[in-house]
Amino acid sequence: MTKTRKPIPNDTAAEVLFQADNTCCVCREREKTVQIHHIDENPSHNVFENLAVLCLECHNKTLIKGGFGRQLTSYVITKYRDEWSKDVKSRRSLANRRAVERQVDEVSLSEELETKPEVQSSEQTQLKQPPIDYINSLPTFRSALQQQAQPRRDSGIASEMVLADYDYIDSLTGILVMLANYYSPKQFGDQSPQEFFSEVIASRFRWHYAVAEPHGPATGGTIVRILCSSSVASDVEKMIEDMVDALMRWDDGFDWNNWKRYWRGSSES
Repeated sequence: MTKTRKPIPNDTAAEVLFQADNTCCVCREREKTVQIHHIDENPSHNVFENLAVLCLECHNKTLIKGGFGRQLTSYVITKYRDEWSKDVKSRRSLANRRAVERQVDEVSLSEELETKPEVQSSEQTQLKQPPIDYINSLPTFRSALQQQAQPRRDSGIASEMVLADYDYIDSLTGILVMLANYYSPKQFGDQSPQEFFSEVIASRFRWHYAVAEPHGPATGGTIVRILCSSSVASDVEKMIEDMVDALMRWDDGFDWNNWKRYWRGSSES
């Protein structure tokens, strides 16, 4: 009997992808093309609890083939989905916390945002600059993140090297989200800054893999994962640089050239 398929509402699909960080909840490899899977295999049952993000390879494991049972049952997928969602939420919370734990004089930026709600809601957001002490602390913060990631990058183990870049990218994303507080909310449409950047970064992974593997997915070997995660990390670094430029370019007291030199050079120190 043919099952009736109903389109997943856009807002539901967006929330499912966001909570999974646009990443397969089973293999958790960010670079893979993903789709939304109906856990109960009813394509018209589009409630949030029945949906999970899977890559094409993992989705194939939900099918029964050749008389053998499926490798991924609905129960197993639900467990993967729930655990991955918790992990994504935890990583984002840590990244955001790291981004605001930079002292500005005697008041932290997080306290400033909490005590000045107009920073996040006013139409004047686009005219307000972030504290210059916070901006000037970012190159040092980035350098610390680089040093934290370096042991795993030097391990020679591909999975560890890639995970080091993932954690680094998450922390940099926290900076992007923090800087977005000084933009007009209209700049991100009906998305939150976190949702907006999640989609942008996922698209950068897809782009770098498309370029690196012209003969098709998984044809470039293990080295491609390392090169692509590193390339995305560089993309996110440039995104922060561009946002700082846009927010601070009219401040005569801000030394843009010097800041850029320290920002770009922190990875070389």
